[in-house]
Amino acid sequence: MTLRRSALEASYLRLEKPLYNVLFRLLWHAEDSQDMIHEAYARLWKRRERIDPSRLDALVWTTALNLARNRLRWSALWRWAPMEETDHLDHQRTPETEHASHELRRALGQLPMLSQQVLLLSEFAGLSGAEMAELLRIPKGTVASRKHHAMDHLRRQLGGRQHG
Repeated sequence: MTLRRSALEASYLRLEKPLYNVLFRLLWHAEDSQDMIHEAYARLWKRRERIDPSRLDALVWTTALNLARNRLRWSALWRWAPMEETDHLDHQRTPETEHASHELRRALGQLPMLSQQVLLLSEFAGLSGAEMAELLRIPKGTVASRKHHAMDHLRRQLGGRQHG
């Protein structure tokens, strides 16, 4: 039942991009998002003797999301979170994309944390309803309801416009 290094590396290769996409949209800070991913894997590696390899991906998601929640709690408590953090996209930023990014950030920030997580896990990590239900420990119907309400909120907040 001991976790092997090759299984951990394969999980990292499989989950690094979707993890980053979700964590960045929770934290809005690239370095913190990367740190959360690395910290999650480091913590799991320390407990490798007790980890069932078939549950590894779920444990990675749970650990990374918990680390991000803790970071958000501390940021809110101490007000250390920078107000003007911008995302690091590969393409050239324009005033229009910058405005859209800030609008999306504001709209996402108005959602309850669980709704925000459901939306981000669905849209940026590509997880299914069943995977999200297991990961977040909520019924599958609650996942669907939270996603529907979150999407409706974003549509209202963004005025039905499409943002990339």
